[in-house]
Amino acid sequence: MRNKSLSLLNPYIGKWKTEGLTRSGEAITGTDTYEWIEGDFFLMHKVDITFGQKRVQSLEITHYDDMEDVFRSQSFDNRGCISISTLKIYNDIILIFTDTERFKGNFKANTIEGMWEQFDGKDWMPWMDVKLTRM
Repeated sequence: MRNKSLSLLNPYIGKWKTEGLTRSGEAITGTDTYEWIEGDFFLMHKVDITFGQKRVQSLEITHYDDMEDVFRSQSFDNRGCISISTLKIYNDIILIFTDTERFKGNFKANTIEGMWEQFDGKDWMPWMDVKLTRM
């Protein structure tokens, strides 16, 4: 049976223009696309962005963890990296956590804005600010 919490992901469905700036001054441009996999139990998120001159593409699959009452995702990118994340959604607030990165953002009708931080082994440091606008 499909958990009703999965409906919290419905507002993300669609294609988004992604823009931002890293703290080191690199521009971020590209697209993020969210769509349900047939059956609506898993959300597929495709990323195609550029950091400065470096293109990053990834595929992320998100599901709902009933036992922990959170979303879990795995992401696979064009550099061969695999990332495992935990996501929480509270009203218009989005929180994403990995061991070395975290995101806090706000969802509005047609935009998602927030800041990514990276863990340097001792402290969390600001990494980049991003804005996604529904296309």
